[in-house]
Amino acid sequence: MKHMILNCLFKHPGLFLLAMMTLSLASCEKADKYKEFVKDGEISYIGKLDSVKVYSGKNRVMLKGMITSDPKIVACKIFWNNQKDSLVIPVTKEMISDTIHRFVNIANEGFQNFVIYTYDAAGNRSIPVNASGRTYGSRYQSGLINRDISAAKTDETTGVTTVDFLGMDRLTGVFATDITYTKLNNQSATIRIPIDSSRISLRDFKYGSTINYKTLFLPDTISVDTFYSAVSTKQIVAPAFIKINVTNTYLKNAGANFSRSVWDNSRWGLLADWTTSAGAKNVNNTYGSYELRNGSVGMISFEAGWGLPAITDALIYQTVTLPAGTYSFEANGLDQNSGGTRYIAVAAGSALPLVANIPGAAIKYVTLNPQPATATVKLEFTLTQTTQVSIGFAATMPATGLYTKIGNVRLYTVQNL
Repeated sequence: MKHMILNCLFKHPGLFLLAMMTLSLASCEKADKYKEFVKDGEISYIGKLDSVKVYSGKNRVMLKGMITSDPKIVACKIFWNNQKDSLVIPVTKEMISDTIHRFVNIANEGFQNFVIYTYDAAGNRSIPVNASGRTYGSRYQSGLINRDISAAKTDETTGVTTVDFLGMDRLTGVFATDITYTKLNNQSATIRIPIDSSRISLRDFKYGSTINYKTLFLPDTISVDTFYSAVSTKQIVAPAFIKINVTNTYLKNAGANFSRSVWDNSRWGLLADWTTSAGAKNVNNTYGSYELRNGSVGMISFEAGWGLPAITDALIYQTVTLPAGTYSFEANGLDQNSGGTRYIAVAAGSALPLVANIPGAAIKYVTLNPQPATATVKLEFTLTQTTQVSIGFAATMPATGLYTKIGNVRLYTVQNL
């Protein structure tokens, strides 16, 4: 077919000339179309911003990107809000092939679209780079809730203040709580508690003061700004004193589960390391200050009735030497009924006074009134100098079914704050 067309053109010169003219016109037309694109000169594109990432923030974003190695770049321009707003970043030679970080302040809260160009000195720009990010503001801030405190108190024994926090939904972006408090030296301190922690212990908290606390949030994993809840204030329930446990320093066999020196191999016995008066030995005139209760737990015991005779001037005590100071002697795990006369008492010397003499002769005493099991009765007293004292229990009970059982005793020094 191709040979037939060529033979035809050569046999008819007029047709050959017409064909050549047609090809020439077509070639000119293509050249003219190219000129339309370069009528203002050739388009010169320069290197664009690479590896662009937008980090969220509070009424702003942080834009990160790599300036390419194109040495002609003199500026980078960021457009947003449908290109109504913009920011120009001058680019120096030192910034070429380096990463830039720029904050972009944005009034509108929510998702933002960005178009980024780089420019040379003649105003030629790169192809556009598109990126998006999110800003957070007052709308997000207003929805933040402070982490609740379930309990806050100062332990009267150790002096340590503990603050217990409730849990929170992690999906809110919560990650920590800051508490600010006053120390014993009246200086302010701030501690951050991770959301994984539910308790903080403050050993230097100023007793009776307050704490201020606020909760910290990150709205997403790429936020450059931390958001805070409103500040709350909590009054700490604190004593005006602390107690230091000195039981093991001065007392022996303080329980729980008292030990005995002798017993009847069944229920009754005598307390080890305690003085038991004759009036307390109402079990066969031999035992009476110790009871193995329920076959398992040793307790201090007064009991009259149920086949046992009355007790008169029943004394159970220890004699110790204490330095000057304020003390609290505490009987814990009390189980008893009412009737007769019963005291906790401390007196100078090597013995407790008889029951009738305790109100006048004791340094201090309190009445053992009926208490529910696990209850505590405290005897607080002050010594102005180092003193030998006898401290313990005294009772007179008719044989009408009366009893007092004590689970353990503790001795504390009390320091006023």
